[in-house]
Amino acid sequence: MSGGHMYKTVNVMASWCLIAMGLSACGNDENNQTTSTNPPEEVMSDCFWQGPYSIDDPKTNFAYPDTGSTYWSAKYTLPEGAALRLKGDFPYARYMSINSYNIDTTPADSINDGEIIPDKNGVNPFVDGNLRNDPNRAYTLNVASGKVPANGRPANTIYDATQNNDPAVLLYRVYVPNKGKNMKGGVKFPQVELTTRQGEVLTGDAACIALDALDKKLTVPLVAADTYAKAREFNPAKEKPVWRASYSIAFSLQCEFLGICDTNPIRKVAYYANRDNQYIASAVDRNIKPVVVIRGKIPTVPKTLNGEEYFNSKNTQLRYWSMCQNEFYSQKVTSCLFDEEININPDGKYTIVTSLPKDRPKNATEECGVGYLEWSDKGDGFSIAEGREDHKTDSRLIVRNMLPSSNFHNAIQNTQKPGDESQVIGDYLPDATYYTKEEFEALGCNPSQKI
Repeated sequence: MSGGHMYKTVNVMASWCLIAMGLSACGNDENNQTTSTNPPEEVMSDCFWQGPYSIDDPKTNFAYPDTGSTYWSAKYTLPEGAALRLKGDFPYARYMSINSYNIDTTPADSINDGEIIPDKNGVNPFVDGNLRNDPNRAYTLNVASGKVPANGRPANTIYDATQNNDPAVLLYRVYVPNKGKNMKGGVKFPQVELTTRQGEVLTGDAACIALDALDKKLTVPLVAADTYAKAREFNPAKEKPVWRASYSIAFSLQCEFLGICDTNPIRKVAYYANRDNQYIASAVDRNIKPVVVIRGKIPTVPKTLNGEEYFNSKNTQLRYWSMCQNEFYSQKVTSCLFDEEININPDGKYTIVTSLPKDRPKNATEECGVGYLEWSDKGDGFSIAEGREDHKTDSRLIVRNMLPSSNFHNAIQNTQKPGDESQVIGDYLPDATYYTKEEFEALGCNPSQKI
């Protein structure tokens, strides 16, 4: 997109999901009086990496972003015979990755932090036991055209899934920067380096021009409005909220809205999803009652938010966990909580309340051991489609599981068919219940002791 906000409609069979520090300057004026200028805003995109895609920008808040993460996209066309490399530094963060995408917005290939070999004398801060804050953290990635070879891939290589010189799409993600670091995790973007067929090495703007990568933000992949309107004649919310693993948009519309769930869907999570994540989601409706209370267990994760000295995931179950409030149709996120932001109650579970701000119970506070997610006043956000109106009381809750350990059998990744969520996820499957504001406030502070 360039300037304005554009939308792209995808067919119902497309896959489902499903993204400032500055330097102050001062000097003397002509009267020898000291003056200062406002700190310049830090650059959060460059000629190759566009964004950020986040809750803070209405134009880029789509594809169900997570507020614990920030996303940047690159869309480019590799010249014939050219070679593309990315030279970066590992961020000071919980996680980073680069994904490539198919034309239907499903992930094609990816490489994450732990899979990357650092440059000579460098340290990968995402390897167990390594120093997380070592300054020698450079890496180099090769970006190759086409699909991953059947006989495997070279190290530090990601494939862009393109054919016939089509444009490629990459997404760069940084999750949970250390406190005190910016959304990029305190490092520069991976810098693009293009070697032409003639052997000329291009960097910066020259490389971006050769790649036709300038100002190439992604467009919103919307379900056809008529298709959604027909499905939304049936309310997907149940009086006892149901959590379902995400497979595809076709399956979600068919199962959640129409009640046809006894199929064997292929898991192809789209909307620029992260290959390292899998998702469960639940439809809720404020018409039932205005407050939803969610309880459950969070799998163990490596602690990183406070700049811990060493990376340690040996005894953890996931790399990352979050719960988000979203508009189903527009895909906008309203609010999220991730693992290290959430209070754990004495019984080992969390308590999270979601409502409109005006309906927030007085005891839905950290002091009372309760997390809070704001409910969008636009409901499903259907008004993003021309001539359509929001279903204002709707909402979609999404839970992410990232990179489960091999011995964590309750991960969302281990679900295999519709309806097995409770059996597979067990105590880690959230339990959601409707309340009025008054009913929840009557439980007093530390309501987990009475639920």
